[in-house]
Amino acid sequence: MRKLFSAVILFVMVSFALLLVLQTACKPAPSDEVPITTKSKEARKLFVEGRNLMENAHTEKAYDLFVQAIEKDPDFALAYLFKAETSSETKDYQESLAKAVTLAPSVSVGEQKIIAADQAALAENNAVKANEIYQELAGLFPKDPRMQFYLGSTYSGMQEYDKAVAAFEKAIAIDKSFAPVYMSLGYLYRWRNQYDKAEANFQEYLRLNPKEANGHDNLADLYQKIGRFEDALKHYGEAVQMDPTFAFSQFKMGTTLVFMGKFEEGRQEMQKAADMELKPANKVYDQDGIARSYIYAGDYASALQATDKAIQMAGDLGLPDMVAFDHLVKCALYLEIKDNENADACISACLNFLDASDLMSSIKQNIKAAATFWQAAAAAGRQDFNSALAKAEEYKTQIAGIQNPAIQKYPGWLFGYIALAQGDANKAIEYFSQGEMDFPFIMYYFAEAKEKAGDAAGATELYKKVAGWNLDSVWYAFVRPKALAKL
Repeated sequence: MRKLFSAVILFVMVSFALLLVLQTACKPAPSDEVPITTKSKEARKLFVEGRNLMENAHTEKAYDLFVQAIEKDPDFALAYLFKAETSSETKDYQESLAKAVTLAPSVSVGEQKIIAADQAALAENNAVKANEIYQELAGLFPKDPRMQFYLGSTYSGMQEYDKAVAAFEKAIAIDKSFAPVYMSLGYLYRWRNQYDKAEANFQEYLRLNPKEANGHDNLADLYQKIGRFEDALKHYGEAVQMDPTFAFSQFKMGTTLVFMGKFEEGRQEMQKAADMELKPANKVYDQDGIARSYIYAGDYASALQATDKAIQMAGDLGLPDMVAFDHLVKCALYLEIKDNENADACISACLNFLDASDLMSSIKQNIKAAATFWQAAAAAGRQDFNSALAKAEEYKTQIAGIQNPAIQKYPGWLFGYIALAQGDANKAIEYFSQGEMDFPFIMYYFAEAKEKAGDAAGATELYKKVAGWNLDSVWYAFVRPKALAKL
């Protein structure tokens, strides 16, 4: 499913995970690369072409090739897995993943482990296990750069960044021409605010793929992050010129214009992206972007209308997870305008929809955790702090059930949010100081707490970070204009 909706808990999570290997046979001898098991040479060729497209962010085109590969070989396990990863519809995703798991016992141990990765990512929510098994895979296939590439991604998802860099660099040592790893390094360095290193890696990716639109998209993402908006627009435009179907870049031209305060122009570019989409379901994400543009502008009434449209589209186009998630977005919008009754109704709508849906249990687990967060926030807004704290405890239990150390700090932040609502700025600061502060929504309230505690300089520093975060997300949309107003 589309990367713009990579998580539904509350904060952005990288969802790479693995299930334990399906066989307990003896370990194979070290090999060059994980094999590709298929009875059709044509299917293999289509799969390899699709994988290359996928690694260069052409997910819709890649999906079509995986479908063709399956037509050539209906028992092609890896093709089903990659079809799932590039699917734009939730049902298709779940069914393709399940088919890959069903076929896994008939393929090699290495392929079983790779298939198990996506199974665990959604079925177990266990990033720790993912990392452990990818360490094993990297040992079994020491000459396969993708295993180091995937291993680095699991480290990154657990916020073990030094280990992630080491794994990515090992992938480069194996194959200096393996372009996707430079892209991942670039985004890791961008996240760590090491912009020179990010740019160097993105430039290397572009040098290796001079005709690849995604290379310009990568650079544009960096320039957008650091506030070089005109340069970002230039490179997004080059990406679209090179590939008129590259809707990602077209959409992000709209985001950049929104960051520049050109809201209506931004929406027009986002609508162009929707018109470019190769898969109808992806239009939902563009519609969500339009809704976010109104949140960035502080126009909550229009944001509610746009989100309602997104909910309708998501239901019609096979994205039940987005239906549920967007009900929580509506909850947050109603809380902004102090409409607690409708905020509560949106949470109920989300949970009722989840209960009636056929979403995988772990997707439900993630969204229910998000709903619990907003139940606590809504209770705090009503000054019902006993209920807020009870829901925060429930949220803490839910997050503990998701095996990723990177997110275990979130419940503490929720307690900080409640403490701030109670008027205890110092206690809020204590909670907000738990773990790396890397989420701008909470960072804004951390700044408020410092301001109320008399630390004007510390508050200003955080407000500046929020205002200049420039990484588009629905929760960021709520706090960016508030931070700008503080400066």
